[in-house]
Amino acid sequence: GPRGPQTPGAVMRYDEISLKVREIVANLFERDAATLSDDTLLMQDLPCESIDLLEVSVQLGATFHIFVDEERAFLRSLRYQLAGAPDAAAFLREHYGHLDEARRQQLAAYYTDANGMALQSPLTLGDIAHWVEQALEATRQGA
Repeated sequence: GPRGPQTPGAVMRYDEISLKVREIVANLFERDAATLSDDTLLMQDLPCESIDLLEVSVQLGATFHIFVDEERAFLRSLRYQLAGAPDAAAFLREHYGHLDEARRQQLAAYYTDANGMALQSPLTLGDIAHWVEQALEATRQGA
């Protein structure tokens, strides 16, 4: 639809956040942002290593003016957290509430069915964008 003027402190819509996240990642890995989506897996679809997430984090912070909690934004310790959680669904609801129910179930299943195999990170661009959305919301509410 037609875009109204951006007022300072205006709420950023999810599609705008998602696009900016895609642009950040596209620039870092010299990809066309149009070839990326919320479902793009950082560690599998892109030549992204753990060390690269530091740069993604810096860019997210600079772009959105937020402090990036890498543990949650990048699902960094999720596998160990779930291994120690008596109830994976409850743990995810409490600590990863920025992800929708379907995605939380997907993550719980991904790690539960792993039987301790060395799994690649299931982190998607959508996971990051949803985390940013929640961080911006918290900032706006002064939380």
